[in-house]
Amino acid sequence: MHRQIVQPPASGLRPDGLYPGGWWHDADDAEGRIVCDLCPRECHLKTGDRGFCFVRQNVDGEMMLTTYGRSTGFCIDPIEKKPLNHFLPGTSVLSFGTAGCNLGCKFCQNWDISKSREVERLSELAGPEAIAEAASHFDCRSVAYTYNDPVVWAEYAIDTARACRAAGIKNVAVTAAYISPQARAPFYEYMDAANVDLKAFTEDFYHKITYSHLQPVLETIEWLKKETDVWFELTNLVIPGANDSMDEIRQMSDWILQHVGDEVPVHFTAFHPDFRMKDRGNTPPETLIAAREVALQQGLRYVYVGNVNDLAHQSTYCPACKGILIQRNWYELGEYHLKQDVCGHCGARIAGVFEEAPGNWGRRRQPVQMSQFAKPLPVVQIENVTEKSEGGAPDVTAFVQTEREEEPKNMSTGTPTDGRTARIEAQRPKLTDDQKSQIHHAACEIMAASIIKRPGRVDDPTLGGAAEKTVMGAFVTLKREGRLRACCGALGKPMPLGSALTQSAIRTATEDSRLPTISRTELPYLDVDVSLLYGFQPIKERGDERVSAVEPGRHGLQINMGNAGGLLLPSVAIEQGYDAEEFLRQVCRKAGLPDMAWKEDAAVIQTFESCSIPGKFDASTLSDVVIVRPMLDKQELQNLAAHCGRNIVALAQGATPSYYLSGVSEGTVNGIALTIKPENSANGVNFFQMAMRPGMPLQASCMKLCEAAANALKSGQVRLASPNVTIAISILHDPAMHGSLGQPDIRGVDPKTRGLMVIEGNKSAWVFDPSMSADALLAEAAKQVNVFNPEAANIFSFIVETTESKISISNAPQAAIGTETRPPAVAGKFYPSDPDELSKLVDDCLGDIKGRKRKASAIMVPHAGLIYSGKIAGDVFSKVKIPNTVIIIGPKHTRAGVEWAVAPHEIWSIPGAELKSDRDLAQKLCDAIPGLQLDAAAHQAEHGIEVELPFVAKLNPEAKVVGITIGGGSMQRCREFASGLVKVLESMDEMPLLIISSDMNHYASEEENRRKDELAMSALEARDAKQLLETCVDNQISMCGVLPAVIIMEALAEMGSLKKATRLGYTTSAETSGDTSRVVGYCGMLFS
Repeated sequence: MHRQIVQPPASGLRPDGLYPGGWWHDADDAEGRIVCDLCPRECHLKTGDRGFCFVRQNVDGEMMLTTYGRSTGFCIDPIEKKPLNHFLPGTSVLSFGTAGCNLGCKFCQNWDISKSREVERLSELAGPEAIAEAASHFDCRSVAYTYNDPVVWAEYAIDTARACRAAGIKNVAVTAAYISPQARAPFYEYMDAANVDLKAFTEDFYHKITYSHLQPVLETIEWLKKETDVWFELTNLVIPGANDSMDEIRQMSDWILQHVGDEVPVHFTAFHPDFRMKDRGNTPPETLIAAREVALQQGLRYVYVGNVNDLAHQSTYCPACKGILIQRNWYELGEYHLKQDVCGHCGARIAGVFEEAPGNWGRRRQPVQMSQFAKPLPVVQIENVTEKSEGGAPDVTAFVQTEREEEPKNMSTGTPTDGRTARIEAQRPKLTDDQKSQIHHAACEIMAASIIKRPGRVDDPTLGGAAEKTVMGAFVTLKREGRLRACCGALGKPMPLGSALTQSAIRTATEDSRLPTISRTELPYLDVDVSLLYGFQPIKERGDERVSAVEPGRHGLQINMGNAGGLLLPSVAIEQGYDAEEFLRQVCRKAGLPDMAWKEDAAVIQTFESCSIPGKFDASTLSDVVIVRPMLDKQELQNLAAHCGRNIVALAQGATPSYYLSGVSEGTVNGIALTIKPENSANGVNFFQMAMRPGMPLQASCMKLCEAAANALKSGQVRLASPNVTIAISILHDPAMHGSLGQPDIRGVDPKTRGLMVIEGNKSAWVFDPSMSADALLAEAAKQVNVFNPEAANIFSFIVETTESKISISNAPQAAIGTETRPPAVAGKFYPSDPDELSKLVDDCLGDIKGRKRKASAIMVPHAGLIYSGKIAGDVFSKVKIPNTVIIIGPKHTRAGVEWAVAPHEIWSIPGAELKSDRDLAQKLCDAIPGLQLDAAAHQAEHGIEVELPFVAKLNPEAKVVGITIGGGSMQRCREFASGLVKVLESMDEMPLLIISSDMNHYASEEENRRKDELAMSALEARDAKQLLETCVDNQISMCGVLPAVIIMEALAEMGSLKKATRLGYTTSAETSGDTSRVVGYCGMLFS
């Protein structure tokens, strides 16, 4: 039966968070596709596919909105910011949006929201009634559906608009008007106003820069005028070199005048470089003013400029008498001469929606935390229909409340008394072993159903009578060989245990946005822990006394401060060995707060306890797990590769590409590789993009890679040996995690269908070769990454579908020799570029250098801007003799170059001086130290060594300087480096001065920074390299040169030259800047 769905079904939100959508019909094919009719794109979607907008998905043959009730945040703005200048001037509007968009604008100013694929990470839950209540509470006259286009979340917007209208609140749509004719009337029925973004007035602009078309937008604008009472205004973002032609502005103005009249306000706003359009500058104010003049000359009455400070051209004037009606300074109103909609000067009628008096909200921007208005979203249960097809949507039967046991008193607001412990113990869920087993089994079944996308089969929904017991929340934690795989929960109020379990299990299975989605191949190897929360008690103590209220191992912690919040389960303190104070610091970090925020009165902290039910993932829930079917068949892959080849040619020649290939799914993938291989060549040029979670749309992402390839060919960045090439395509999906190289677990990897990827920092490599074993794939990927710290090198596998028989791709950098002279990279930034000014500053930092010099094996000096850290560095340099050879080892601050790099240059150049390097010594170091390479790229923009050179040049101009940058590493790798360094040093006639270039902790408050730095400096003074590294790791001390310090301390210890470590000075950046809120520490040390 051919289905045609116009309005959204009246079925409501499902337990899995999906909302049945409207505006779709069955496609005329045998693939089970449906066609989205909401916007002109008409995306054809197979089961599991998401549309171009990403938020609408085919789930089991039906359209679902995946962002209903989920917002990217709420904020009260002035209505003029939308912009709407003729709609309730001066009033406040509650603004919100979700994720996703049905346009692909390269210049998107809200790209972090509209282009987001991280819905759970961005989202705050809020239903329509809660939004209406919040708007009423804050006296907002309207609610704006904005940030991303509300068309793509029409069901949520319509329901919210309906609730707001019932509460007497107006509704405002901020939209690009890219909507189908059949969806217009339902969407705009509850809208009172709109700002329509008319992005340009050429089809070429819409097609190439927004991946859409102009005509549907114009039709919607005309429809709004002729068929509705919606007040609307138009906005045109004027982009230099793209749509700023005055001829185009004139044509646009003529169309507006002819089709919607002269009273529609038009806003010409300034562009600023963003997203993928950073190749041009801001719009000059003169261009906006010229555009305004053209529009006025063509007959439009109300024309404004925006995104610039221009009081005269942002204000409203009477078109009859030219008197000022509304004066605007940005979003703040000044003079106001309107009596409702009548000019106060001449009595002419002014188009718009005006009240007796304007509002007085001004320029304020006030974020709103919706949790205070949160109400449970109305959920409609899905029947447990077992005959649904394999691969269908998860159908988890929610636990139905029957007779609730009486809720314990004082669950979250109890006052500490002598009976506190007994009262909390009374709240603990009393569970038999059978009930615990049922709960654990149900959690596994719910997660398996959600991941495999099949109906749920919980044998006993009452959980042996435990489903109606009251808890304050539940968390489900998944681990693989002790490493976290996912952890989410439900909490905040007393709730039935069954309901809490259902919510937390579904969220853990599908919504932990910190890590990739869970593959069905991982399930047999996971451990599951269900934590039932109870006994929430606020900490009444203040400041440091709060430590006494926390009992690690028994208590979990929850903190809320402003809009920030975080929670750590009791098990975290046990696993990590935290004491009470460290546990408080860690929950602050979880919330994104400063470490010491727990001391603040504004921080609301609660302790709680949990009942833990651990165990292996229940194998009985996995009996029907089947492998994931390929997204594309071989022919579809070949067609897609050919399509990409045609598009690359078109783009390289300046022709218009084809943006969509019919007959190929627009599914969601995690990686795409586009390979251009010249004729008779085994090696190709790879263009690769990946998004671990939740993925990216296949065809839209292919187009981005085609653009990248065409640009590389046009610019000469890539040169091919032959004009005859073949195009290969590889897609990656179904990611799975397999631990780290230090503790790999590659069970479940079938090399015939899956490839292995290793990621260490910003380096990655993946290999697919069906002829190799899983162990061999892993070894090859690790080799290509050139792993430095196995514990930090994470392993993933993916299903790989490719037109190639095998493929490997690595982005690990290759060493570059560079030029003979290394020019200064940070002159004028970290120190003066004028030689005389630099010389004077260095003299001031060094002070009196005539005193007796100490003999030192090594020193440690900071490398910040000299105005901040120069005094500390100068004081250290002034006390030691600079020999004829200096080896400076510092951290690698940039992503460029190899992990461990010695500078290959012959000369270091700084303003007013040149210092020689020692290329022979550099090569000897590379020969002796595994992993160290000669590489100019790593040093090209590096400041850690360069900032020390003016001191060396001043004290010994004849010294030769060998510079080494250190990226990643482990204690073992540092010891290997140190042993190789010792071999070279012992072969030299004269011992060089070893210099550790390092700042201390970065960007904490003055108090916290000094506390952390004292821990690190104590480890330095103890001359214990291992202790130093462990101290920095355990306490999250961001001492950038900790690995260089470990290397040099280990080398000195091996040589018997580390007898004493003396602290010569310490300060922070606050001494210069005066800002104690966010400082960097600087320490000077001498080792002898």
